[in-house]
Amino acid sequence: MVPIQSQVNNPVTGVFGTGQVQIFSSGGAWVVPPGIGKVRARCFGGGGSNGGGGGGFAIKTIYDLTGVTSISVTVGAAGGTSSFGSYCSATGGSNGTGSAASSAAGTGIGGDINTSGGTGYGSTYAGGGVGNLFGNGGNTFGGVGQTGASGSGSGFAQGSGGNGITGSGGAGVATNGSYETPTSGQQGGFSLDFIGTGGGGCYYSAGINGGGGGYAGNGGYPGGGGGYNPGSTLGAPGMVIVEY
Repeated sequence: MVPIQSQVNNPVTGVFGTGQVQIFSSGGAWVVPPGIGKVRARCFGGGGSNGGGGGGFAIKTIYDLTGVTSISVTVGAAGGTSSFGSYCSATGGSNGTGSAASSAAGTGIGGDINTSGGTGYGSTYAGGGVGNLFGNGGNTFGGVGQTGASGSGSGFAQGSGGNGITGSGGAGVATNGSYETPTSGQQGGFSLDFIGTGGGGCYYSAGINGGGGGYAGNGGYPGGGGGYNPGSTLGAPGMVIVEY
C-alpha cells in the first residue's frame, strides 16, 4: 500500500473532499478518518497473462458514510478482481491460450462510470489495454496494437503498440533494427485521472501505464494484459485508489 499523499492535477475529476488519497497495491481496509462523510474509489482489475485481456475500471462516489468505520479493499493479481467493499469492483482480464481466439477483457461493475479493458489475442501474442476514466482499453488483433483509452500490445516484430490517451505505443523494428519502447503517459505531471492511459508494448516490450504487453512483454501497471510467452510474462496487477 502506498502511503497517503496529496492529490494533484486531476483535470477531469478535480480535487475530492479534503484532497487526500490512499493508493492500494495490495488488499487491506480503508479506515474512515474522523470527520470524513464521503469517499470516492477507483478500481482497476488485473490484466490477464499470455495474450490476456486488460482489466476493467470503475469509479464510484459514496456520499453517506454514516455508521461506516472501515471498508474492505481487494486488489486483484494478474487476471483478478479489484473491489472497494460492495460498492464497486473491476474484474480482471482472462488469460490467453495461444490459440486463434480473443481473450476476454475485464469490466467495471457498480461504478458511476464503468469501462472495460481491451481484448488480448493469443495467436498474435499480445495483451489488451486496461479500462480507465476515459473509456475502454485498446483491443489486440492482427498483430498490430490498437488505439483506445489505453493502447494494446503488438505481437509482430514490425508491428507497433497502440496509443493510449496520454502515451504512445512502442514502435516495431526500425531500419537500424531497434525498437522504440512506449511512453509513460504521465507527461506534464502526475494525475490520478491519467492512471491506466499509457501505450501498448511492441515486440519484446512491456506495456506502460496500463498498456497491453507486446510479444514476451508484461502488461503495463495497472491492469494491462500481458503478451504471450508462457511462464515468463504476466498481466499487470490491479489497483484501488481511495480519495476522501
